[in-house]
Amino acid sequence: MVVDIYKKAFEYMRKNFADSILFVISAAVLGFLSIALPILGVIIYSYFYPSVVSWYYSKVTGENINPDYKTSFLSLLIPNLLASIGIIFILNGITSVSVGSLASAGYMNLFGLTGYQYVSYNPTLIIIGWAIIIISIILSILLLYTFYGSILGKVNKLSIYFEKSLILFAYILLYTIIASVILAIIYVIYALTISINYGMAIFFILLTIFVVPTVTLVALLKAKEL
Repeated sequence: MVVDIYKKAFEYMRKNFADSILFVISAAVLGFLSIALPILGVIIYSYFYPSVVSWYYSKVTGENINPDYKTSFLSLLIPNLLASIGIIFILNGITSVSVGSLASAGYMNLFGLTGYQYVSYNPTLIIIGWAIIIISIILSILLLYTFYGSILGKVNKLSIYFEKSLILFAYILLYTIIASVILAIIYVIYALTISINYGMAIFFILLTIFVVPTVTLVALLKAKEL
């Protein structure tokens, strides 16, 4: 059963390669915005990503689905918003002070230079930030079925489906590990025969082009069965 899901997802991706590339590009742009624009970027990502996923699934499978975008939006927004807040806490807990700004007050380093920066840490803020991020990761796993189920029209309210979400997580994790091992072997071959940098470039390109869309399809196909 596990192998059948993986094979079907890969076949859908292979037969619709151009659409898969468009999906990867769209997902990458939204992912970049979620990181580059704290809070606002997360809202944009959570709002538009479900539409991108539903479009991709309908395109490659030919199925008509009726997504509940409100539920999918909330199931993405809550954990990702927590993660964004956690990152803000961590960044606020790490501050740098330029020596140049202290020179006017009569401070100098041992070499009489003013171009260095001292980095100071606030452990409390950093710990709080990481705690929030860990909570967001756990919550995102527990909401996996809520998200993919709402894309398929099987879920119409924000709720935690513990067992189904863990099953989806196991399928996603196992597929990612298998794909990464295969790509790592390809990387080693290219690294030994051509160059390490070239092998690394091939690894990340293949990881992005093949793994991202197939992982999404694996999750949707399994969610359809649950």
